[in-house]
Amino acid sequence: MQPCEELRNLVLKNYENEALGRVHEVVTDSYSHQEGTTVIGSDPANWFEGYEAIFKFYEPAATSRLEVTAEVLHAFREGNIGWTMDRVRLKLPDGGELPIRHTRIFEREAEGWKIVHNHTSIPVPDEKLYDLWG
Repeated sequence: MQPCEELRNLVLKNYENEALGRVHEVVTDSYSHQEGTTVIGSDPANWFEGYEAIFKFYEPAATSRLEVTAEVLHAFREGNIGWTMDRVRLKLPDGGELPIRHTRIFEREAEGWKIVHNHTSIPVPDEKLYDLWG
């Protein structure tokens, strides 16, 4: 495995486009149309398989301006497969911030790197999980 500046820059460019309200552009430019492409989010209902389902999931945010600050962003590749992992802060309309983590898997297709899997999570402290377990 080797660091991949190209994937790192792609993720940063996507964050820039999201800040400009170009979420549709990010989805259409970045996600693969291959069967098996998935997006999984923190909400139990957030499990989307296939490009059309992913596009519909992002549609409500199509013109939203999402201000994201990357705190940590790592990108690697091995042949035609690449992956990124990041910790970001999403600025909320009330001025607060929400910590978010992403893991993305990319495949190099004829058009360039495309996301075939994206997992987004909101971190929960272990103490809260332990409380749930009793």
